[in-house]
Amino acid sequence: MITIIFGRAAQFLLALVMMRVATTLLSPTEMGRVSLVLTTIAFFALFLVNPVGMFINRRLHAWRATGVAKHYLIRYVSYLLLVVLVAAIGLTLFYMSGVVNFGIPIGWLLLLVCGSLLFNTINQTSIPSLNMLGDSKSFVLLSVASLATSFVCAFLLVKLQSIAQYWLLGLLLGQVLFAVLGTQVLFAKLYTPEKSNVLPTISKRHLKELFNFAWPVSIAAGLAWMQGQGYRYLIDGQLGLSQLGLFVAGYGISAGIIAAFESVLTTYFMPRLYRDVSGSNPTQQAQAWHRYAATVIPSLILTVALIMILAPELTRLLLGKNFHSAANFLIWGALAEAARVLMGVYSLIAHVHMRTRWLIMPNIIGATLSITLSALLIPVMGAEGAGVGLIVSGFSVVVVMHIFLVKWVNGGIQIRSILMAVVFSAALWGVALSFRRLLNSTDWMAVLGICAVIGIFYLGLQYLFLRKYLKDKRVA
Repeated sequence: MITIIFGRAAQFLLALVMMRVATTLLSPTEMGRVSLVLTTIAFFALFLVNPVGMFINRRLHAWRATGVAKHYLIRYVSYLLLVVLVAAIGLTLFYMSGVVNFGIPIGWLLLLVCGSLLFNTINQTSIPSLNMLGDSKSFVLLSVASLATSFVCAFLLVKLQSIAQYWLLGLLLGQVLFAVLGTQVLFAKLYTPEKSNVLPTISKRHLKELFNFAWPVSIAAGLAWMQGQGYRYLIDGQLGLSQLGLFVAGYGISAGIIAAFESVLTTYFMPRLYRDVSGSNPTQQAQAWHRYAATVIPSLILTVALIMILAPELTRLLLGKNFHSAANFLIWGALAEAARVLMGVYSLIAHVHMRTRWLIMPNIIGATLSITLSALLIPVMGAEGAGVGLIVSGFSVVVVMHIFLVKWVNGGIQIRSILMAVVFSAALWGVALSFRRLLNSTDWMAVLGICAVIGIFYLGLQYLFLRKYLKDKRVA
């Protein structure tokens, strides 16, 4: 756990520095372009790549045990090339339609989107697979090195010209390098049975099993993209790239902090969850999910409170001067990302039971609400209308998932730990108010002092929530 925490802390700090550098070197308009390209990449990744990736995670231990993992992963690259072709054709038609103003040439757009779909997917498959197989040290080292290399490349290119394309190209170069290195390290840990030279085949039965698992995940992921990122096209169309850049910068701080928090917990506890549910015992599967939910949800509440409490200080520290008006967007982002994490916790029930079609209806509700509310509220409230749409749609999905899925794990989550998290959050807010009054200053030292003190209190409270599960041998 210590290795994972230090690794994720390094990634988190790098991500924060990247945000500061990007918002200093790029204008709000260029940041808007960056967000549109990343949103487009996310659509194809979630809709076409993520379902197969989830299937690989579910099967990786079994494939490794039988010696077929390397073969299936190589075949996966063939599938990714097909996805790249589909994306190139679809993106060209979408660009020519003029529905969205990306503001960059089509050649750049195809290079950045298709390159990321191929190499970032390989990167994010090979390196996390090391952690799934128990090699946390290699996972942490390669993850940090990959992000750092992408940052350095992006920084050097943007210094030549401050445009979105150069920033994204730098990120892609780092992904390419560590896609190759990560694959080499992963393949060194896999083996092929010596007793047979016959390559395993992918039969119709295998394809049917994959299809039955993947198509509901694909639809649910596509709907989740529409719910969580579709608003960006609406902001661009109604308010312009500059407002989109401001919103995404503020939202991105919250998303980055919650993603860092989530990644620490999932990196440590997710492999244990998949290990415990690999059998067919429903009771054991339910208990595994309850342990995971009891770990994530109270800690999530405390993290959301931290972001909301420190929103003014975080904006000054992590965004360039042109983005300081984005402070309110941190709060919208924290609440919306909290809903996303909770949706992910509940969706694991469907993955555990291999009934991914259960996810379709909740995501239809979420996507419909998000787009409808954003379209109605953005003209009235500006970019904050998108924040309202994201929060209402996100927590509506959480409620629906709880009603329909929790029965499959023999009951709901522990209310006591949630109430404790709320009480601790209120105490954290009280400490922050006291220190603001004591320092009564907005200079850098005061801002850093408030963040440091509140951060120390936050880490102490998180340890109180997590210590039981860190010591539990069933998840160790």
